[in-house]
Amino acid sequence: MKRKILWATLAGVVLAGCGLISSPPIENPFGLAGQQSQISLGPSSQATGTLTLSATFNDQQLNLPTTPTGFNYNLAISSVSFTGCPSTLPASVSVSMSVTATVSDNPASGPRSATASASNVQFTLTQSGSSYTVGSITGGTLSFSNLNTLLSILQTGGQNTLSLSGTVNTQSNPDLAGCTMTITWGGGQGILRF
Repeated sequence: MKRKILWATLAGVVLAGCGLISSPPIENPFGLAGQQSQISLGPSSQATGTLTLSATFNDQQLNLPTTPTGFNYNLAISSVSFTGCPSTLPASVSVSMSVTATVSDNPASGPRSATASASNVQFTLTQSGSSYTVGSITGGTLSFSNLNTLLSILQTGGQNTLSLSGTVNTQSNPDLAGCTMTITWGGGQGILRF
């Protein structure tokens, strides 16, 4: 029995050392749930626009049994709608995005920030009545490399800000040039790796 416990403990240490153990997901770590980005889609066969968003969130208590080796944030989108379109809406829309997220705060010791990007976020929208269903998101994981700064921002220093920016490309028939695309974000999940 002692031998099994020893082997289980040793396996846990080895896996943690390799970054193969992750924390339970941290739901809505950056306060994005329900926030919206409005994107004006420009005239082209691939209607393209720029997205921006700023959200504030409070410090969090993270139970860290050991020092993490990484932090990934998985984007989530609750819904997408289109307004002001010059033609009939398409049954299906392919969407690709490049997104940069900057998490920051401004404690007494001075401002600090941590940034991560995803350059090939893709999903499909399928028309369902008067709205669209959001398909599975691929490439929507942002990996923060400046982990110590990010953890300090998340846990100390008071109110925090997430700034999201990027470009959005849509492909559909008919195209969506001239439409305003509204993305309602989900909270997403933060995953600490150990």
